[in-house]
Amino acid sequence: MRISTPKAIALTVTCALGLAACGTSSGTSSGGRSDGPSATPSSGVDVGKASAVTPVDGATLAKAKEQGSVLLYSNADEQQMKPVIDAFEAKYPAIDLRVLNMNDAQTFQRYATETATGVRTADVVMGSDAVGMLDFVGKGNIADYTDPNVKNLPEYAQLAPGLVAMSEDPVVAVYNTALIPKDGQPKDIASLAGMSDSLKGRIGTTDIGNPTQFGALAGYIGRHGEAGWKNIERLGPNSGVESGTGNLMQKLAQGQYSASYFVSGTVRALIKGDAAKVLNYAYLTDGTPLIPRGIGITKKARSPEAAKVFVNFLLSVEGQEAACEGGFTPYRDGVECAYGVPAIEQAVGADNMILGGYPEGIVKDKPALDARWKKAFGR
Repeated sequence: MRISTPKAIALTVTCALGLAACGTSSGTSSGGRSDGPSATPSSGVDVGKASAVTPVDGATLAKAKEQGSVLLYSNADEQQMKPVIDAFEAKYPAIDLRVLNMNDAQTFQRYATETATGVRTADVVMGSDAVGMLDFVGKGNIADYTDPNVKNLPEYAQLAPGLVAMSEDPVVAVYNTALIPKDGQPKDIASLAGMSDSLKGRIGTTDIGNPTQFGALAGYIGRHGEAGWKNIERLGPNSGVESGTGNLMQKLAQGQYSASYFVSGTVRALIKGDAAKVLNYAYLTDGTPLIPRGIGITKKARSPEAAKVFVNFLLSVEGQEAACEGGFTPYRDGVECAYGVPAIEQAVGADNMILGGYPEGIVKDKPALDARWKKAFGR
């Protein structure tokens, strides 16, 4: 059974108060600690200066209010989306934001089924599966719309015609601090691989079919090549594999895993309070892949103007700040966020961030990456 990430994190509150009852076992390690940049951002990050507000035009807004609602298919959890929903509906009370949460593959299949039968489908889709999103665009499902905010964003934000990044989600390592104290937690994949033999079966990650895992692997291998594969292939036999982040976090909280890697950075906003007594996240200082979460307006949108207003809001400084509250990763200038790209850069250094839209050749390279990963992990 799959468990949502927020519910899995909530379990840590109970575990934090009585870790033994959650099935932990003894055994800690302090080997493999990496010296280098701090993996924890500090206050006072320079987020740059916000550019001028660039809203949609008045005619578009008027039509959007007449349409009255926008339907979003999102791969983010309900809890992650809530700050965005609340902020959008507060700014535009005449437009209801309806959100259906599902994984990327479900989004693509549902859209295909609904458009074939002529029923209401998504006005906007959001997803992290680079190959799937590019295929979706290639099949003509995304409107070639350029939001006014795009001129204020980095070039890498434009992922494909009509498709723009709403967040640049990093992958992180997450540790059970009762089993591996903070001063012994590896800060990079190379160090974690080096100590993985002593943690056999107590390291977790997600399956290559998970878009976060694939995106992280593609970015990491793109940066490190065969040296990167050496680390991945050492980790493979020692790692447990879960279908999703929720299952992974649950087992970390319960103590079945001591460490995990290539975990979606959206967990950062959830590791706080009592949960932080059990779990700790760290950026990867030998290369932190940042995975674009793309958003686009569909060709079959029933409320295209309302969709434009929503996308415009989400790409604005105001919308990016609301997204930050849900654990997304803002990347445009002027957005105050402890989880934003400037904070990650401060933690690991600009040279250690793997950032830049979809990796070149991502579609062509996918079969080979999948096959080699599966061999390394015995899948």
